Amino acid sequence: MSITPNLPSSPEPPVTVASGGSGSKLLPIIILIVMILGFAGLFYYVQSVETRQEEIRAALQTNLTLQEEALQELNSRLETTATDTAELQGQFAVTRDRLGMTEGELTKARQIAANLAKEQKDAAEQLSSRLGQLQQEQIATKGSVGALSTDVGGVKEEVKSTKDELEATKAKLQGVIGDLGVQSDLVAHNRTELDELKRLGTRDYLEFDLKRNSRQKVGLLQLELKRTDVKKQKYTVNLVVDDRTIEKKDKTVHEPVQFYQEGFVGATEIVVNQILKDRIVGYVSLPKKKDERAPMNKSS
Repeated sequence: MSITPNLPSSPEPPVTVASGGSGSKLLPIIILIVMILGFAGLFYYVQSVETRQEEIRAALQTNLTLQEEALQELNSRLETTATDTAELQGQFAVTRDRLGMTEGELTKARQIAANLAKEQKDAAEQLSSRLGQLQQEQIATKGSVGALSTDVGGVKEEVKSTKDELEATKAKLQGVIGDLGVQSDLVAHNRTELDELKRLGTRDYLEFDLKRNSRQKVGLLQLELKRTDVKKQKYTVNLVVDDRTIEKKDKTVHEPVQFYQEGFVGATEIVVNQILKDRIVGYVSLPKKKDERAPMNKSS
């Protein structure tokens, strides 16, 4: 920096400054002014440098902040990427496992299909073989029709013979005589025959199961078992009927034990089918009831 003094527009005659005069006094002032101006320029320069440094520092700080924010965002993205990567790895593992299962299932399905095809083939072969056997059996059956006809004739003869035997048995049953010497009705030896007699409807049938030394009411009469002999298949029973007590002693299994009741035409019968220890099982056969009184048989 240089300082140029203001000069007058018109030339003046030179002044001769003697040494040690006023010129020597202006020199320090000029030097001082020069120094002041120099310091002022230096101060201005220093101020401008500091301002520039502040601006640079502020710019650097702003840039640093932006970089930190960018770094934080980058870290966040990295974390998100790591999470996504883990999820993708998990999905990949699941997909891989499913693919393995699918391959196993496909292999199993192929094996099942092969087994089914083999079974169908074997079944077809067995069916074909069975058809051949059936055809042979059909041929043999046709040849046996005559023999079967002969057998049917024999069976008819056997059925007729059995029927004749049943008729004879029925006639034998009808010929049973009771303990009073009176012709008895059909006698049932078991439950099947008793059911058949009930279906005929010619008489009424009441079943009983009587224990020793006990009294049981059956219809209009009462039964009291006194004694049983399993070895000889005999029993003794008291009948209480029409205010009378009748003892039937040493009667046998399936024997019609007969007596008369008022209001009935014909004898009432007791048939014992089972003689056990201290117990008898059987039924009472009653004639159909009528209005008129039947005469009493005093011999009963």
